[in-house]
Amino acid sequence: MPHLFRLLGLACLLSGCAVTIPKPADSDLATASEWNTPYLASLQTTNSWASWQDPTLNTLLKQTLASHPSMAQAKAKISEARAEAAAIGAHLWPNVSATASYNRSLHNLPDPGAAQNLASLGLDARWELDLWGGIAAAKQSFYANIASSESAQLLTEASLAAEVANTLVGYRACKGQANLAAQVLQSQKLSASLLHSKVDVGLASVVDAAKADNEASDASYHLAELATQCRVTLKALVALTGMPEAKLGEMLAAEAGLMPARPALAIKNVPAEVLAERPDIRMAGYSLDAAAAEVAVREVARYPSASLLGMICVGCQISEGINLDSRNWSYGISFNIPIFNAGELSSKQDAAFARYQQATANYQLQVRQAVREIEEYMLRLDDSQHRTAELEHQLSYARVQLKASQALYKVGSASQLQVAEVARYELAAQTRLLALQREQSANWIALYKALGGRAL
Repeated sequence: MPHLFRLLGLACLLSGCAVTIPKPADSDLATASEWNTPYLASLQTTNSWASWQDPTLNTLLKQTLASHPSMAQAKAKISEARAEAAAIGAHLWPNVSATASYNRSLHNLPDPGAAQNLASLGLDARWELDLWGGIAAAKQSFYANIASSESAQLLTEASLAAEVANTLVGYRACKGQANLAAQVLQSQKLSASLLHSKVDVGLASVVDAAKADNEASDASYHLAELATQCRVTLKALVALTGMPEAKLGEMLAAEAGLMPARPALAIKNVPAEVLAERPDIRMAGYSLDAAAAEVAVREVARYPSASLLGMICVGCQISEGINLDSRNWSYGISFNIPIFNAGELSSKQDAAFARYQQATANYQLQVRQAVREIEEYMLRLDDSQHRTAELEHQLSYARVQLKASQALYKVGSASQLQVAEVARYELAAQTRLLALQREQSANWIALYKALGGRAL
């Protein structure tokens, strides 16, 4: 037994000699703290969609995140990564297995004999010593995979939420535009009817009437196109939420043209921590950690390895009334020293280091792309807000003009044809404003996704 204690002492001494895992290179996060674009001051980390004040959106988000296959797939990947980490962590502990057997045999050659009964019971143990920290490095790699899978789930959740919100806003805008297009069609038909009446009494030309008919036909074509687009968008919502189309259509029937109310922008710098918390940036970072750990694992594979071995076996043999019992035990240590492998192990280590360099470059690339996306969507959002203000002014002017023309019509100073034409100007201004509000909401959603699902 003193020999066993010496072996354990030597193993503990050797286990202190661990390889050093490469330290990830500095990223571009430090330089991302200075932004050149206005940003809102209401940045939060929780309750991302509260500022929308939209019960329908909340219902659809809850339904989608609870039932979408992508979420189930992401959760299963987390379970897989945790199981793999537990499996590699088991190598840090002894491996003990039990064996049991029973055999009855009869042999007539070379001489007839009696039947023999043979039974045995054994216990084997093996403990691979983590002399250089290779198993610990592999475990660290799997922990990085768990964290990466958890970040992937957050990315999936943010992407699904953004897609649901974007599709819902698109459907509302489409239905609102369809309602306005139906009013434009009615106005065009009224103008065409009035012109045909004037043609009958010689007060208008056939050319004018034909032009009015063409504009009415074009308005009818546009309305049909919008109706198809709305149906397609509704089906996209059905696929996302898993809700029946009839139930979803009934829920959204009264929300045509309803755009979410958004808080106003305030000029403020986006902290670099926001960028670091993006799920894709975190995933790239964890992939970098895993690649670094793999370099250490490949390096350890080139070093000698040692395992503690132990065995206890109890056997019993019965033949012709003779009972033979046996008890065997053994313990020791086994060394494996790589001597010649034609450069295979060093080549695998070089390949692992090359993958580590790729992961470093990918991390830096992800950071730069994230900075670009956030800057771009903040610019687009700021621009759409300025254009929205201008279109609101245009709409107010068109309404003043329509009100004035209707007043003139009542006193006989304007014709019904002129009033219908001015009414179409006002409808066109409403349509442009609705389209721009749709664009602005899309920019908000894109910025939400670019910030990794942070609140806007």
